[in-house]
Amino acid sequence: AAMLGMRGAARRFPRRGLSSSAVTQLLHRSRIPTLHFQDSLPRMPVPALEQTLERFIYFAQPLVDDDELLLAQRAAHAFARHEGPALQAALIVEDKIGYTSYISRPWFEMYLRDRSPLLLNFNPQLTFQDEPSAPSQTNRAARLCHSAGLFLKTLEAGVLEPDIFHTVPSRSKHPLWPEVMRCLPRSVAFYGAAATGAYALDMSQYANLFRSTRVPMPGRDELRTVADSRHVVVQRGGAIWTVDLFDKAGNTVPAAQLQGAFNAIVASPGMAASAPGVGYLTALPRDEWAGLRSSLAAADPSNAAALRAIDEAVFAVCLDDSAPEELGHVNRTMLHGKGTDRWLDKSFQLIVTANAKAAINFEHSWGDGVAVLRFANEIFDHSIAMPTTEPAAPAASPPGELRFVLPPPLAGAVADAGSRFEATIRGTQLATVMRDDFTTSSLKRGGVSPDGMMQMSFQLAMAKLRGLTVSTYESASTAAFKHGRTETIRSATPESKAFTDAFLDTRASPQRRAALMRAAVRNHTRVTRDAMTGNGMDRHLFVLAQRAWAEGLSPALFETAAYRKLSNITISTSTLSSHALANGGFGPFHPDCFAIGYAIRPDVSGAQVMTYNGEADDFALCIGESMKEMREVMELPQA
Repeated sequence: AAMLGMRGAARRFPRRGLSSSAVTQLLHRSRIPTLHFQDSLPRMPVPALEQTLERFIYFAQPLVDDDELLLAQRAAHAFARHEGPALQAALIVEDKIGYTSYISRPWFEMYLRDRSPLLLNFNPQLTFQDEPSAPSQTNRAARLCHSAGLFLKTLEAGVLEPDIFHTVPSRSKHPLWPEVMRCLPRSVAFYGAAATGAYALDMSQYANLFRSTRVPMPGRDELRTVADSRHVVVQRGGAIWTVDLFDKAGNTVPAAQLQGAFNAIVASPGMAASAPGVGYLTALPRDEWAGLRSSLAAADPSNAAALRAIDEAVFAVCLDDSAPEELGHVNRTMLHGKGTDRWLDKSFQLIVTANAKAAINFEHSWGDGVAVLRFANEIFDHSIAMPTTEPAAPAASPPGELRFVLPPPLAGAVADAGSRFEATIRGTQLATVMRDDFTTSSLKRGGVSPDGMMQMSFQLAMAKLRGLTVSTYESASTAAFKHGRTETIRSATPESKAFTDAFLDTRASPQRRAALMRAAVRNHTRVTRDAMTGNGMDRHLFVLAQRAWAEGLSPALFETAAYRKLSNITISTSTLSSHALANGGFGPFHPDCFAIGYAIRPDVSGAQVMTYNGEADDFALCIGESMKEMREVMELPQA
C-alpha cells in the first residue's frame, strides 16, 4: 500500500545525469521516461453513496442472520438520509483539492498509527525461484544486490520502463509505439496510451523503495527517506555490518567485490553469535519499540550512529544461516526467521539462506505488491543472467560492523523481546496444500477463472470446516489510478454461499453443484473487476467511518453486526503471479484469522495457510478436498 514521504505522494526520486560510461550501470534504457504518464493518470472515483450502501447490504447477506440483516438495512437507510450525505459531500470537496486518491492519505495514516507489531501483522515475504546452477549463499546475495543497485540507478536516471498493463500487445509492444508515446505531452500521455489499449500504472510508490525506513514513534510512526546513501546493512546472526553498494563515484560495486565482503561476514561466526540481536526489538508493539529506541539512542553515541546507518541504508540484507528445503520451512524462514537477524522497519530486506534460497520481506506502509513485484522480477532476471562461477574479489572497502552498547536494562529488553518473538512464532501453525490437477491450464480449459476457482475453494473449505460463511479478503490493486492503493475483493457473496450450500447438500445433483459453482466464479470475476476499477465498497466505507468518528458522530451503520462481521476478516488471501517467484506468504493479523498466500500456475496450484487457532492443517485438508470436488464437477457438460 502506498503514500510516499512524510505526506507521501509528493516525493519524487532524484534525477541523476547519465554519462556515457554510466549506461553500463543500467538494467535497460527506456525510450519513454519513467514518470512520463504520472501527470495524466486518472483520479480514483469516489463511489456514489447509494452504490456503496447497496454493496454493503449485498456483501453482508451471507454473513448475518435475518434479524441482523434487517437491522443493517435500517441502519443503511438511516445513514443515507442523515449523516451520509454530508460526509459524502465533504469527501468529494476534499477529493477535488489535490491531484491524488481519496484513500491515499487516510490509508497511509492507518498503517502508521497502528500500534501492532510489524511481525506477521504487516510484513509479507516473496520467495524467488531457485537457481538451477546451485550458487553459494554469498554469490547469489552479491548478484541480487548488484542487480538491485542497477535497478536503483535506472530508476534515478528516469529510464526505468514505466509500469504499463498491455491489453493489446500487438499495438503497444510494436517498436514504434514508444517513439509515439514519448512525444506526447505528459499532461495527456495516459490517454494517448489508453487509446491503444495500454494502461499506465501509478509509480509513486517507487520513491520509498530504497533508502527508506519506518521509524517507530509514540502514537504514529514516521516514514523516513534519505536522498543519497551508498551502503546496505548486512545482518548475520545478531550482528549487523555496513557494506558499500555504490562506490564514491556512484557506480554499483561489482558483484565479485560484494561477494568478497559477504564472505568476510560469513567467516566471522563468533562475532555474529556474540552480538546482542537488537533486531528483535523491531518485532515489538510500535509504542514499546519507540520508547526503547529512544533509550537505545541515548545510551551511547555508537548506538545512535548504528541506528542512523540502518535507517539510511539503501536496503537490508539478511545472510540467514539456516538451509530450509520443505515449503513450509522456507516460508517461515522468509516470513520471520529467527528474529535476531531481521530489521522489520526497513522498506525491504533481501534474505538469502545458507542453501541460496532468496526472498524479499517488505514493510507494508510505504508500498503494495505491484511495485515490489516489478522490482523482484527485474532483479531476478538480471541476476540469473550473471555468471555464478566468477570468483570473489576483495572488497574495496571492508565491511564495517555496527556496534551497540547495551546497559543492563536494554540488554534485558532485548532478551525479553527475543522470548516474546519466539512465543509468538510458537503460537502459529503453518500448513501447505498443493495440487497438480487444479492449474491455470486445466481450469481455463474448463471455461472458469483460475483465481475465482481458488477463491471458491477457500469458501467451500470453510463451509466444510465450520459450516458457515465468513468475511473474506482478497487484495486488488488500484494502481490504475493516481496514488492508488488497494481495494478489497470480497469473495464471500450470496452466490458463493449458494455454491457451498449445494456442495454440502447431499441431495444436490452434480449438475446443480456445477452450475452454482460456475455462477459463483463468474460473480467473483465481476466483484474483482469492480474492485480494480475503483468501484469497491471497503475503502469508501473506511473513509466515511473515519470522517464520522473525527467529527464526533456515531452512525448506527458502523455499530451493526453486519459492519462488525464484514470488518472482522477471517480468511485473508493474497496472490502474485510471476515467473520469478516460487511462493509468498504473510501472517494472520488476529487470533482467528486464516492467512493464505496462494499461487496458480500452468502445472500446479497451492496455498500456504498460517493461523493462531490451530486449525491450519484441517483447513488445508479441506482446501484440498474442495479442489478435488470442484475439479470433478467442472468436467461435467454444461447445460
